[in-house]
Amino acid sequence: MTGPTAEHPFDYASAGLCAVLQDTPVVALTSWIARGYASATSSGRQFAVLTPSSATITLPLATLLGGSGCRWIATSPANALYDGFTGQVLEWSADGVAPRDEPEVESHFLLAEPRPSGYLHLRAETVHQASLAARIGTFTETVFVALTGSAPVGWGLHEPVSEPWDAQALSSFTYTRSPRSTRLVVRGTPRAGSSSPVPAIGVLTVERTSDAVVESLEILAESDDPLSSADLAGLAGALHAARARTALVGHGVGYTGLTRPARFTGSTVPAVALFGPEALAATGAAPAVRLAEESGGDARLLGAAPVQSLAVQYPQEEIPGRQHPLEAYASLLGALALTPPG
Repeated sequence: MTGPTAEHPFDYASAGLCAVLQDTPVVALTSWIARGYASATSSGRQFAVLTPSSATITLPLATLLGGSGCRWIATSPANALYDGFTGQVLEWSADGVAPRDEPEVESHFLLAEPRPSGYLHLRAETVHQASLAARIGTFTETVFVALTGSAPVGWGLHEPVSEPWDAQALSSFTYTRSPRSTRLVVRGTPRAGSSSPVPAIGVLTVERTSDAVVESLEILAESDDPLSSADLAGLAGALHAARARTALVGHGVGYTGLTRPARFTGSTVPAVALFGPEALAATGAAPAVRLAEESGGDARLLGAAPVQSLAVQYPQEEIPGRQHPLEAYASLLGALALTPPG
């Protein structure tokens, strides 16, 4: 195992895998890790971050490692290797690491997180016309304000963020990188009304298509309690006003300080979903309401034709005869022939 250098920033390297070891309680998407990822992928090898099972990772790093060609390798107290996202036990192989022939979940992955906190998870996207007038970042700012009560405070390629928040500067930066996709870290403030001092964190992705620019956003923000029905309705209204194509807000537990442990955390439970005019174009607004109600959500239309959005709230407690919100949301996506935002 070789030590990291400026030219070869890996703690382990083989013909198929490059890995960096991070022995810290919280692991973020630092410039060092980003350099390692770029170097590994440019050589056609898989990239991995190796952490103790007690470590947690930030949303930006989880987004990177959850993508193609990457892996989060956690080590249990007994020195067993496992996938930090799925718990699948891994073994060293000639090319790096691979799952065992007989699938097995590491027992440490199934332990409950000792200090979990409640959080809000938002995914949203909007579509801009591909032109010099496209202003990337204003949607992100509006959504941050709607969810947390304040605009972002900074942005950058890595953690910690390097630039103060400025939507115009961010938009100019993404324009210079077009037609390449750009993924940025966005840092917010603690959510208004929350007792937690942990600032909201987001990942902004900008992608160019043949005739449009898609601005996708994912945000985590701590919350002492689930949002009320009125809060959810207000959030849906703000997303409609911001011209979200699709959006989903859910409640989650199992994270610590908005960082993900190498343990089973369950899924975020959908609380409110929004489908904008572009998302309803194929189905139509009125039929979409019917489909949402048939799937188990409480649906209503926002705005006036032809610029209408469908807002769907999901019950946060089990109701006999209704699908679980996860199932209801998945059913509605299938009926509308859509994919989840972000």
